[in-house]
Amino acid sequence: MIEKQIDSVMYDMSIKAVKTGMLASANVIALIIEKIREYKIENLVVDPVMVATSTDRLLDEDAVEEMKKLLSVAKISTPNIYEAEILSGIDIKSTEDMERAASRIGNCVIKGGHINATDVLFWNNKTYRFESRIRMRNVRLHGTGCAFSAAITSCLAKGMDVIESVRVSKEFMDNSIERYFSVGSGSRLIDVGNIKITETTEDLERERILNNIETAIERFISVRDSYKLIPQVGSNIGMALKGAKRLNEIAGISGRIIRVNKGSMLSGIIRFGGTLHIGRVILTAMKFKNEVRSAMNIRYSKNILDICSNLNYRISKFDRGKEPDGVKTMEWGTEEAIKNSEGFPDVIYDTGCKGKEAMIRIIGRDAIDVVNKTLKILRLIE
Repeated sequence: MIEKQIDSVMYDMSIKAVKTGMLASANVIALIIEKIREYKIENLVVDPVMVATSTDRLLDEDAVEEMKKLLSVAKISTPNIYEAEILSGIDIKSTEDMERAASRIGNCVIKGGHINATDVLFWNNKTYRFESRIRMRNVRLHGTGCAFSAAITSCLAKGMDVIESVRVSKEFMDNSIERYFSVGSGSRLIDVGNIKITETTEDLERERILNNIETAIERFISVRDSYKLIPQVGSNIGMALKGAKRLNEIAGISGRIIRVNKGSMLSGIIRFGGTLHIGRVILTAMKFKNEVRSAMNIRYSKNILDICSNLNYRISKFDRGKEPDGVKTMEWGTEEAIKNSEGFPDVIYDTGCKGKEAMIRIIGRDAIDVVNKTLKILRLIE
């Protein structure tokens, strides 16, 4: 049955890369090796599914030697820590142990999620480390190993080399893991299909902020002509935790809201630490008024400023030409605008300078409040 399935696929399609998963027995592995050689498959990624994250055995013990033979014909393999210990005979407790084990196994990337989320690649007698940009979470996730090896296979099929394939796949996994979600009471699922637009958190206050921004963004981009307010560099919107002091306590878009034809769309996901420029505006504004915890940048024009004035928004500005050396523009500019305003401003703008686009920033209590103010402006644009 397995042989017929392989033959059918190979006959019907042009295969550029192949990944193996759970093979269970020595007989099945031997058949796979035979077919790999028959069809001269070069881009073979072997996920040697032997031990699950739960430490349950998934491969017959008498099949380990056959699995090693399969690894010898693979371009790259992707064992987890437990599997790497079996394949290398090395007890792995650190990243250095991972490197020693990888060199003994041969061309492979050892997944380090069980230690510190650093993956170790051994390729052509050189060792590379790929660290995760997200914090370790005390959450049981399902499907990470399978998704990682599948991503590497896809990259190889696109013509990337092994090192680039692992790098791109690592970033893909970080993005998928930070958006994990639950279906029932079992292990959480990673979001490989971009179902969510926010990172996932177990902290209720952070979740409320992420949801507030998500609602605000969806409200904004769903409105016809919202693209008219988006600057060339795109828009970002952020919201801070109560009493925030650092940029990683402010959630925002990792990319931007961008113009697409006569519409707008979200590029990136909503995460804490996702925005630096708007984050600095918010942190500075909070020093003067704690309850003001959100801001969004929109396109500058004299017409938009006139509309803000007609809406009785308090407007203030700063001049980039007067910016001192050694300061952060958004921190200095926001502080200057607030200090020079009669009352706390709803709008802070600057007219730009060489290489810097003129910009308007809308300030408010939360992301929904900011977007509501912004949409009032949009309704009055001709």
